[in-house]
Amino acid sequence: MSHRPSSRFSSLAQQARLARRATAMLRLTLPTTLAFVRDRRRYLAFGPPRQVSEETHRQRAQTIKQHIETLGTAFIKLGQLVSTRPDLVPAVYIEEIAKLQDGITPLSGKAARRTLEAIYGTRLEAVFDRFDDEALAAASLAQVHYAVWQGQDVAVKFVRPDIPAQMAVDLKIAGYVIRQLDRHFSNSLTRMLATAIAEGSKGMAQELDLTTEIENIETLARILARREDVTVPLVYPEVSGPQVIVMEYCPGVKFTDVERLQAAGFDFDDLIARLVKLYAEMIFVAGVYHADPHPGNILVGDGGQLILLDYGMVCRLSREMRAAILDAVAAGLHGDRERLVDGLYETGIVAPGTNRRRIHAFIEEIIQLHRRGLDAQNRMLGVGLAIERTARELGLNLPAELVYVFRSLSLLEGMAAKLRPGWSLIEHGFEPMQEALAPQYVKSLLSREGLLNTAVDEIRRFLGHRTVRRFT
Repeated sequence: MSHRPSSRFSSLAQQARLARRATAMLRLTLPTTLAFVRDRRRYLAFGPPRQVSEETHRQRAQTIKQHIETLGTAFIKLGQLVSTRPDLVPAVYIEEIAKLQDGITPLSGKAARRTLEAIYGTRLEAVFDRFDDEALAAASLAQVHYAVWQGQDVAVKFVRPDIPAQMAVDLKIAGYVIRQLDRHFSNSLTRMLATAIAEGSKGMAQELDLTTEIENIETLARILARREDVTVPLVYPEVSGPQVIVMEYCPGVKFTDVERLQAAGFDFDDLIARLVKLYAEMIFVAGVYHADPHPGNILVGDGGQLILLDYGMVCRLSREMRAAILDAVAAGLHGDRERLVDGLYETGIVAPGTNRRRIHAFIEEIIQLHRRGLDAQNRMLGVGLAIERTARELGLNLPAELVYVFRSLSLLEGMAAKLRPGWSLIEHGFEPMQEALAPQYVKSLLSREGLLNTAVDEIRRFLGHRTVRRFT
């Protein structure tokens, strides 16, 4: 590949652009930011908290959504990340911000061809046998077209040429603003928001380098090679590079397309169980997982195979964190609240010295919300309120490693609930998770010093229930 478009700006141009964007952001967000600060201290530096009505919060949430859409790509993606984090903001804000859409207009066929010809340094006809001008998919960072290369049906994904410079500027601004908020008004919310934005910025930077995505595809292809019911597309390295990936074209039905899946005769419970097992294996066994499981990225093939698309956001989970989470999951499977609370301390979600009885009460509240038979939206709103209140009162913290784990699990629950309304990861997802995690639990147990004498009893206890005991 002989040419790649430049995203470098002169230092002066960068500074001017940064200043313009920073001014626009402050103009839009300063009034709302000051209103939030005054909620905690009526006179900014001192004074009692203000009482704010739910209607005021809803109006603010709508304003924030509008501002995010005005500010564009980077802020939309950060907003989408925050919308899956009920521990960060009240439920009314999550409900509104969750409506954010990329709202991106695809590049025209002519512009797409011009972009790719700049990347390849030659006319597109010299590279592909056929190239469709209409985009298969268009998002804020990249665009995908169908093509034929050497007789193979392929999908061509390329980075939109106007995005890298814009993202670099916006992420600098967002990082600076949240650091200043944390510096001057530090609390558990600003700290957690700073962590979320830092992780989101890393994820977006990763998505802009398609070399990283190629490596991610190859890694997950190796990890999932034994899963005949999962398809990871082949990459054609001869025509791929930092700004473009040419991969196998894998058509399918969106995981949440109820009508088409039903018409094709698929068993919804089987699809959900296999998706949960897949993510349990990736996250907790392999420690490498596809971290953007929205409906457009998970398709169901004609033979029922789960097709994973878009590997721009692939995350890792350390062995230590996996072991701590595995213990917490095992505790949940057996209704052992004490071990579950221990797990929250071990992962760093709960700080040492936090009132243990309050954490027990918090867990009980979450369990009861899942037992009440609420629909998915009201259940998640209730969970969001409980987490937000507990985070504010007790100073919960979500370690950076777990930001995308929780985001992925939240997205999975939402997708499953489209097929089975009311489906809950806590209430319905434990049995497939148990099956996926049992081998890893055995391995983890046998490797721990001092546990060998009790290993047989523990393994029997973990594997001995075909029906999961859910906090009974």
